[in-house]
Amino acid sequence: MQAYTPPVGFSFSVQILGAGDTPFPPVDAAFQEVSGLNVTLATETIREGGENRFVHRVPSTTNYENLVLKRGLMVRSSSLSAWCTKVLSGGLNTRIEPKTIKVSLLDANQESGEPLMSWKFVNAYPIRWEVGALNAGQSSIVVESIAFAFSYFETINEPAARQYPLS
Repeated sequence: MQAYTPPVGFSFSVQILGAGDTPFPPVDAAFQEVSGLNVTLATETIREGGENRFVHRVPSTTNYENLVLKRGLMVRSSSLSAWCTKVLSGGLNTRIEPKTIKVSLLDANQESGEPLMSWKFVNAYPIRWEVGALNAGQSSIVVESIAFAFSYFETINEPAARQYPLS
């Protein structure tokens, strides 16, 4: 039996699903870094009268960080940049059309790169667009960063993960 080897973090894909789950073109979903894959359960403290040794900590709400996608600056127009521009410059009088963003961790050990695990971010919309520093002293790619707010995310265990048993 082969020992379990954890997956590597450099093999992933991003899909941005538009209206009717139609994906944006692949050039819109080519990113070099994904962050914000975490969830925290907040707690409240309740003091019990007469009990001074401790307080009760009870669960309250689930909090998600923003999903942040980074890539080389896209200087030509694209579906993603048009959507971001519409949302970020439209103000409160423009209707925000949320999308679903799917991030998949791929199996780097296979040529096909089957998804091992995916995260689906529901009702996502851009809340920040940022261009990294321009520095004449460095020879580096200009990186754009897009942060998304979303309602929640779901974890999807993909079929390719079944070939990696724990025992």
